[in-house]
Amino acid sequence: MSKVIKLNKKEEKETEILAKRILPKTDFLKVIEHDKLYFNTLNEALEFNVIKQDILSKKCQKVLSSQKRDSIIENIDMLTDWAETKVKVLDMQGKLRVQQTLVDDKITHFENVFLPQFEKEVKEAKENVESSLDKALQILNSKEDYIEDIQKKINYELSWWMKVGDENKKNDEYIVQIYKPLKRLISAYEQKKEAQEKDTKSKK
Repeated sequence: MSKVIKLNKKEEKETEILAKRILPKTDFLKVIEHDKLYFNTLNEALEFNVIKQDILSKKCQKVLSSQKRDSIIENIDMLTDWAETKVKVLDMQGKLRVQQTLVDDKITHFENVFLPQFEKEVKEAKENVESSLDKALQILNSKEDYIEDIQKKINYELSWWMKVGDENKKNDEYIVQIYKPLKRLISAYEQKKEAQEKDTKSKK
């Protein structure tokens, strides 16, 4: 970049974070995997608690069948544990149903909504990112003073992009993340330029 627009310390830190950002597709898949792991762990905990409930049930039924107050007092900890375990089992069964629905909904959304849209964005980005980067640099080096706000924003986006490693610059998700803001900023520049030209003509 031949034109230098310095970032402040806050912006420098932000662009360093953006260069290592969490990516939508990658993050989505990580969330789904985490949800699946939680479901499986919860299911395992449920199975153990069901076994514990059965074991306690047999012991507690003997105590309760005697209907002796002293026996109930003597085994109150076990009886309480049994009652709490039954509640825990019911709670876990409810959580499992909710978690299963959550995982299914996320997978459905990922496959039917997110992925088709993402694939469209990747196609457009890969076809246009190089020309967009070139155009962004041209705008950045332009002498037109009425586009200074757009130049600052372009400089910000290019600053984090320059901090991305070469391997990640080939990553579809990173390409989309730089292309989308540049596309918006180039469009904003063209609209501003058109308005400026109309204004100049009207004054002549």
